[in-house]
Amino acid sequence: MNEINKEEQMQGLSGQQVSESKAKYGTNELAKKETESLWSMFIGAFDDIWIKVLCAALALKVILAVLGIFVPALSGGNDVVEIISIVIAIALATGFSTLSEYRNTSRSEALQEEYSKTYAKVVRDGKLVNILTSEIVKGDTILIQAGDKVPADGLLFEGKIKVSQAALNGESRDENKAAVTNMDEAESTDYSSHGKVFMGSVVTSGEGYMIATVIGDSSELGKINKALTDTSEEEERKDTSSLKLEGVAAGIGKLGVSAAAIAGILHVVLTLIRADQAITVVSVLLVIAEAVMLMASIVIMAVPEGLPMMNSLVQSMNTESMYKKNILVSHKAAFSDSAYMNVLFSDKTGTITQGNLSLVEFITGNGEIVDSIQSREFIEAITLNNLAKISSEGKAIGSNNMDRALLSYAINHGYNDSDNDPEKVEEISGFDSEKKCATVKLKNGLVYWKGATENIIDKVTHYMLPDGEEREFTKADKDKVEEQMHAQAKRTMKLLSVAKISDGKTVLMAVLCLRDNVRTDAVETVQILNDAGIQVVMVTGDAEETAVAIAKEAGILADEKKDVVLTHEEMEKLSDEELKKVLPNLRVVSRAKPLDKKRLVSLSQQIDNVCGMTGDGVNDAPALKQADIGFAMGDGTAVAQEAGDVVILNNSLTSIKDCVLNSRTMAKSVGKFLIFQLTVNISTLLMNIIAPILGWTEPFSIVQILWINLIMDTLAAMAFGGEPILDRYMKDQPAKRTDNILTPYIKSAIGVSAIFITLGSILILENIGGITSWVIPAGCADPELYEKTFMFAFFIYAIIFNSLNTRSEKFNLFEHIGENKNFVLVMGAIFVLQTIIIEIGGKVFNTTLLEPKALLVSMVLAVLIIPVDLIRKAIMSR
Repeated sequence: MNEINKEEQMQGLSGQQVSESKAKYGTNELAKKETESLWSMFIGAFDDIWIKVLCAALALKVILAVLGIFVPALSGGNDVVEIISIVIAIALATGFSTLSEYRNTSRSEALQEEYSKTYAKVVRDGKLVNILTSEIVKGDTILIQAGDKVPADGLLFEGKIKVSQAALNGESRDENKAAVTNMDEAESTDYSSHGKVFMGSVVTSGEGYMIATVIGDSSELGKINKALTDTSEEEERKDTSSLKLEGVAAGIGKLGVSAAAIAGILHVVLTLIRADQAITVVSVLLVIAEAVMLMASIVIMAVPEGLPMMNSLVQSMNTESMYKKNILVSHKAAFSDSAYMNVLFSDKTGTITQGNLSLVEFITGNGEIVDSIQSREFIEAITLNNLAKISSEGKAIGSNNMDRALLSYAINHGYNDSDNDPEKVEEISGFDSEKKCATVKLKNGLVYWKGATENIIDKVTHYMLPDGEEREFTKADKDKVEEQMHAQAKRTMKLLSVAKISDGKTVLMAVLCLRDNVRTDAVETVQILNDAGIQVVMVTGDAEETAVAIAKEAGILADEKKDVVLTHEEMEKLSDEELKKVLPNLRVVSRAKPLDKKRLVSLSQQIDNVCGMTGDGVNDAPALKQADIGFAMGDGTAVAQEAGDVVILNNSLTSIKDCVLNSRTMAKSVGKFLIFQLTVNISTLLMNIIAPILGWTEPFSIVQILWINLIMDTLAAMAFGGEPILDRYMKDQPAKRTDNILTPYIKSAIGVSAIFITLGSILILENIGGITSWVIPAGCADPELYEKTFMFAFFIYAIIFNSLNTRSEKFNLFEHIGENKNFVLVMGAIFVLQTIIIEIGGKVFNTTLLEPKALLVSMVLAVLIIPVDLIRKAIMSR
């Protein structure tokens, strides 16, 4: 009953059977993180403490408006307008970021889905068809060949293969799998099982047919993936960007609440002291109500709701552009962290090197180096003893890197399939990682051998010259060969010997020198990352000699006296505290095991580093998830890509550099936004505290405060969100995880500009030097309102001109301004709107029409903020 009917199985499932299996067991699709709906994103926006404060202010305003119907003294003149204004402020603060987030999430998921599509060769209705691996159903018959990833857990019922299960268990040796005749092991989870193959493992040689017995989330790979996509667990370590912004937001919030409390108390006390009428309960209640609304207005103004929106907006804009640079961002918050990354633990193969072995040189048995050997016998030795195949495009496919390199060499020297007679082969065995060799035995008794030189060199009796001549192998020849091998290993060569064994003779045909070249862009990129203050540590399974040679060539290992190189064994002997001391100088870890990566990241984070980690296998997933920013490789496993924060589609270190540069640009944009926003914040807070002391009524109406709030939050986020990416940011050292985001430069910019705006406003409201009297026209019906409008105009124009100071830390305020069209459009629009508001918005904004003279003077006073800030920049640059 448990027997496999091969004939029936080779016909595959019929359309009806596929439908039945799909209905009963589902498909092979792996679990994804549940997508948040637009509505839940919108509701989630209200979890922000500052949005709650805005909502509380709205509720208070509504209550006072309702009470005002019954107690006219509590009613304000602009209740309806102010209520609508607060609603708009809340809608903008929540709606804009929600829509941006939703749009970006949808697009990112669509890109991820498109990129993740993989296909499998499945037998359906007796025909071999190519279908998406996610469409495989339980019971499907699947053809798997050398080079394929196994698309589901299942049983091999035809053929014989070798699989690499390194992606699942981290073991480097290949496992032999052979056909079974029954379904006994259908549900087995034993990786060493004779006939069971597992999703995610790679077929390194042979071909066969399998039955899909366990699919999707029930598979071994699926279980790991599901554990990683489970969002029920809280993140242990917050991303650096959020931590820094939360600190700022909390500081601003406290400042706002304190300023509101001071202003409210001063308003009540000073109003009652200066009252020239009898104090009654109603008048006290009225003053308290005014104070509460003033406090609410100040808190509304101080609320930094633009901060998360700004971050979200900049992240969204960058995420989209990143895909064009081979970077797929899946976790935006962690992507932001690459701005602060100061340690990168990088794989070697495919990231620092090209990931493709090529046969470049040969050591002959007399210790000579030759560029090529093309004798017929040598070509036969490297092609018969080889499990790679020639594809329809004429390229080497299947088996492993070494086999493909040898077959590619033969193809490049005129070899094709018809050159060898497969009939003369008696037995072929692929590479055995335990014996470190591969052999093919011919029917005439000749054996071609290839493998690690140390395993055969003591048995060699003769050697072959490139022309085919055989000579005796002496002790002197052996010494020369070993000397050359040592020199070649230092040149990053991987060494492999080819020999023939027959009639009691072991003939060394050549020691092959294969090379995985360092990527042409890697050397320059390592230098850029080093200049950017990022310590690059190469973590590889290679031997120490090869790892050191590649690290030197790539520029990772520059100072042999100071730089530290560790093997897995040496690292294992170090205690955590000892390894922490070594970490700042660590450059290379050779013979590394999967768990070494997680340990390195974890200890590095404990000394407050912000760590990046590259990885491609399932065994890399824990380290990728632990890292502050996990860079999963584009050709890696789905599990690694799920665990990572960013998928590097082309596996290149240069793309990681692009990721850092974009993230640093984002951090710079956030810094510029902070200068702009906090300057306005502090100016307005100072004005509201000074106002009652100097005997002014409220310097700004609530609608004016909401307009200022709109400028410094939503509109400023749009203006500074598109700042250009500048290569000079890679010359800066990364800020530490514990550093305050408000650097001395940012603090000085905020302080100087806020004081200038506040003093300018006092100058106008106190009529110092008679400046206000000079611009107020004769016969003005309401001089106090004219004075306040004049001050309001100066205040907003100063904010606009200060945006130019803010967007560049250099003296050229228009540097790269054409690359941020949003900035020009937004600030231009604010300038025009402000002028229109002053001229025709009197009813809503509590302003009056200013004459051209007053408008011009307010602009001239406001533009003085530019030279004042240039002086500050000159002082700071010293």
